Amino acid sequence: MARDLLTVTPDTPVEDGAREMARRRVRHLLVVDGGDREHLLGIVSSHDLYLAAESGMNPFSPRAQDRSGRTLGEIMTARPTTIAPTTPLAEAARLLRDKKFGCLPVVDHGRLVGVLTEHDILRAFVRWTGAEDPGYEVTAVAAKDHDAFGDLVRLAGVRGLRLVSAASFAHDGRDLLVLHVAGKHDDSFVDALWRCGHTILRVRTTGAAPAQVAVAPTHVT
Repeated sequence: MARDLLTVTPDTPVEDGAREMARRRVRHLLVVDGGDREHLLGIVSSHDLYLAAESGMNPFSPRAQDRSGRTLGEIMTARPTTIAPTTPLAEAARLLRDKKFGCLPVVDHGRLVGVLTEHDILRAFVRWTGAEDPGYEVTAVAAKDHDAFGDLVRLAGVRGLRLVSAASFAHDGRDLLVLHVAGKHDDSFVDALWRCGHTILRVRTTGAAPAQVAVAPTHVT
């Protein structure tokens, strides 16, 4: 979550809120009590500003800001949905997706402590997968009735490779594996996966250098 919060009070003019939103390049403003900056009262999104603007007028334009005269307290969503700092990331992501929210204020025992945005979720996902770590990514079709994750850990370990992440999901009737391995590229690791019955679809380098993709053959000789 982000802790550097952009907060405003209910009596803030809409034009000031729009100007600050544009300056900070954010899509949400957290509305707090003027006497207690940790007491969340509501939230204002860029969509709220568009709904409050005159028909056909861009609320971020100088013309709209000169003619508004309204306050953020008049257009905010009061008592917005919040999460606790201990909320699992997957649960927060589902909430953002299902409710079509752009962000979730984080409240700890009634005190505003942060905000979680879609961008934070994406950044956490990239970090969790290890896609930015030097190494490589292998995409494969898992062998039926086989301990795929056991194979991955065993085969990586004996070669001194570190399995950063591994995910399995169903797609088009097949069980796909996507794994990120840290360490020097080792063809014997990929070959060993083939011999265990897993069909390798792609091997791709990851890290700071530009990604290089190798499409695996459709069979092994």
